[in-house]
Amino acid sequence: MMIDSQDGSIFAGRSTLFSAIRNDIIEALMDTEIIHTDRWQQLDISQSAAHGTHELLNVSIWYDMPEFADEAQRYMKPDLPWAEAHFQERVGGKPINPGVEHANWPHHAGEDQLHLKGGKYDHNYMERMWASKLQSEIGDKRTFHGYRFRVGDLGDVVEQLRRDPTTRQAFLPIWFPEDTGAIARQRVPCSLGYHFIIREGKLHMSYYLRSCEIYRHFTNDLYMAVRLAQWVRQKIEAGLSYLMGQLTVHIVSLHAFVGDTPKIWKELT
Repeated sequence: MMIDSQDGSIFAGRSTLFSAIRNDIIEALMDTEIIHTDRWQQLDISQSAAHGTHELLNVSIWYDMPEFADEAQRYMKPDLPWAEAHFQERVGGKPINPGVEHANWPHHAGEDQLHLKGGKYDHNYMERMWASKLQSEIGDKRTFHGYRFRVGDLGDVVEQLRRDPTTRQAFLPIWFPEDTGAIARQRVPCSLGYHFIIREGKLHMSYYLRSCEIYRHFTNDLYMAVRLAQWVRQKIEAGLSYLMGQLTVHIVSLHAFVGDTPKIWKELT
């Protein structure tokens, strides 16, 4: 089901089948007028016709999450084995940068070093999910601190849900204060964060993104969001039995590049 207006779109699935939602999104996205932007991930694309962009603003998606990993893979069809391997890297408990799987991403086209600076990315999911384990860059052993309290991580969100299953506070941020204003002209995260809530025996998750590209990232991003919710459920169950609930996704800018148009149409199933 799709509800569309000039300023936003809602896509709702009626089952764990993912392809119907993705097809509706692709058709709506490719029906938009082409716009041109000057930059993409700090690259000048002002003279690149292939980077002309189809864009949907304020896209909200409701999707019933599959119960298990094999179902998510079958229904969502992410880039395997990479998507699962990188998900495992994300939840591995270490704030590694760049990690291993960045080099195995199937859409690099030989440019896997493009955004590395001094061997590291400006940010990555492992650093943000396990920020409490980051150490100061100035060479001493002080831990990474917040303003008044110690920095939490994904493990702390799991513990929060264990001790208070009715909490409304279980949020895992990917966007950090240092991203605000991009004052170093750095790349900033596309994902803003994940919110978990348990109601009536189900674990629901909301996933917020400022930006998402349809061909290379959309399916993988949502697959790894579902896997994260499944992983959190496994960690918090402790004798309880939660079902997977609804994934709610909000994307401010969902877009597609003109140069990818033939490949995107082939994705329709």
